Amino acid sequence: MGNFTYLKILTNSKKRMLKGLSVSFLLLLLMGAKSTAQNAASFESNQFYKVISFGEKIDFGTIDESVTWTIANSAKNIHATIRGNEINNYSFEEPGEYEINFHENKKHDEECHHPAFEERFKIKVESVRLTFDFSKITFSEKIARGRNYSDLIITVPAKITTKDNSNIKLPAPTMSVAGLGVSFTVEPLEKEIVIGNKTQLLKYKVSGIVNQETYLMFDFDDFNNQVQTYNLHQIIK
Repeated sequence: MGNFTYLKILTNSKKRMLKGLSVSFLLLLLMGAKSTAQNAASFESNQFYKVISFGEKIDFGTIDESVTWTIANSAKNIHATIRGNEINNYSFEEPGEYEINFHENKKHDEECHHPAFEERFKIKVESVRLTFDFSKITFSEKIARGRNYSDLIITVPAKITTKDNSNIKLPAPTMSVAGLGVSFTVEPLEKEIVIGNKTQLLKYKVSGIVNQETYLMFDFDDFNNQVQTYNLHQIIK
């Protein structure tokens, strides 16, 4: 093969490589632009990073001290500026929508560094709080492997608190059971519960069977679709 032919092949190969890199770079730019647009759209469309109850905190994990947070609820005239891990100790006392701004001052050398959080996002704080007391949970029958249940009743006390002490009705919280070889269906005995600042006994009827040795997890959903889990500390045999 002559030098000219070799150089021509090499040049064409480089052109194809550069063209491929250009397309990849363009795709990265488009993906970045799309991500930015989606983040902005998410913020503007009232999608929430998290929905919690009043008086609760949010664990954002380990945050660098270079991070500055601003927390604002304009309807309640709330505005706070905090740094780093202080965000994990912030209690959202008032119901409403909060705008959270995340600003990272630390410089990064990595070319593809992505912030841990969006620059702006929203938190919704509800005026009702539900807390299950799993220390007093009871079962109408002992759960055993291979037995087909039709009316096993699980009862758990729940403290329901409202910010304004109002009495309202809400759909009963749902519950599910997880484990190896578990085939349970669960329904609350009362479809609606009256919300008032008191402890109530929530009852669930469980039907189905456990087909093999396993541990059981009972997942109770609160009014904000957050899960509170009770682990049964005995193996089903």
